[in-house]
Amino acid sequence: MAVTRENYTGIIDDILRNYQTKILKNTSTVQEIRIEDNQRAVVRDQVENSLRAQGITYGELTRNVGSFGGTEIVLFGKKIRFIYKLRSVSAGSGAGAALTRLSESAQCAYAAIAFGLGRSIKNNDVTTSNLSRYSGTFFTDEDTSKIANSLPDDWVESSVFGANKLLSTFGRGGRYTFHRGDGVVSRINNAFMRVKRIENVRMDVNKWNPSDFWMVEKGFNFGRIDGEQTLLGLNQVIQESLQEKSLIGISLKKMQGGASLSKKNITSNMNQSKEYTGFSYSRTSMDGYILLSGGTKIQYRSFGGPSSLTGFQGEVKGANANQGKISLGPTNMILRTYGLPTVPTNAAARVRTDPASVWSEISVGLRTYARMNQKQIDTLRDKVNQSWLYSKLQVTQLIGIIESIKNKNLRNQLVEDLYLYASSQSRFSSAYYKLE
Repeated sequence: MAVTRENYTGIIDDILRNYQTKILKNTSTVQEIRIEDNQRAVVRDQVENSLRAQGITYGELTRNVGSFGGTEIVLFGKKIRFIYKLRSVSAGSGAGAALTRLSESAQCAYAAIAFGLGRSIKNNDVTTSNLSRYSGTFFTDEDTSKIANSLPDDWVESSVFGANKLLSTFGRGGRYTFHRGDGVVSRINNAFMRVKRIENVRMDVNKWNPSDFWMVEKGFNFGRIDGEQTLLGLNQVIQESLQEKSLIGISLKKMQGGASLSKKNITSNMNQSKEYTGFSYSRTSMDGYILLSGGTKIQYRSFGGPSSLTGFQGEVKGANANQGKISLGPTNMILRTYGLPTVPTNAAARVRTDPASVWSEISVGLRTYARMNQKQIDTLRDKVNQSWLYSKLQVTQLIGIIESIKNKNLRNQLVEDLYLYASSQSRFSSAYYKLE
């Protein structure tokens, strides 16, 4: 049936009759229709296929209605706009680990489409047909239908920016595959776990390399990492491969308004950038701070909760935001590297069985580092709980170790390593790119 001025309304209604819709605007010149469905990529394909079947020309909606975009047609001088939205916030927003998996997997898929098409993409390029067409170049632990339909608008925008930045930096169609949570990622992580056991290193894999997904050049020889027996050797291979653009780890942050890509933890760039400027030891709270140049500080305390005797770690505090964490195990690993005493790991047991000796040790710290007199210390004793004792004991011990170092260069190097480890930039960590 040909589309006429008299029947176009009925044809549009027929195309939309199986969808949940809402009229947002309807004037003599513009009609805007919101189509709500949690399979919105599928619905967009279906609607546009139906328009083509009717011989109706359509284009991408230019008005900003969110990152997922929409479809616009012009019939007899009237603009008709279809805006695709998730039916419910909960269906698309995700939370915690689920959203992390979805967003990182989506970045792989969007990049695969951009590299496959060989050009910068828009959100309307992320169709079910393109996801199917390039499914052999992205491998994730997320369902492809969720990538197509359930990604929140802010992450749609971010993923488009990220895909185009990766293409402009590493482009050459068909050169790469993209991996998140699959066997390739496990193989890389297993190489680290193997050398970690050989060298008896206590280090989390995400501190070794915080990459959220990996780009792998087709034909890359994984034997290069399988055969390494030392952490230094493995890190060298990871860095060489990154510089050759053959194996590239990417740490992903949400992007708005554009994207930047920068190398991190390249050994030649690891010049000392932080110095020790002192400490802060509170009279009342359970924490303590290692102070570094540039206004940076590392807050050490228990993050295990008000009644917990666990979770002691450091967190880097910068001028604008928190910048990473370092737990007690890696802190002691770095102390051992410099031949220094370590913070004992028996704090919880001592608090439970011998709180008097714990308080006695903390009291020395209160006098030495907080300049409190005995009356003030005695008053404080009645106000603290076991969690406070657990945390403050280890703060006292750590600051005591650092303050005992007489060699200024050694002390600077130590706190530099604590800072770099927490921000995944230490000599124990491997090279990667940060996409943000």
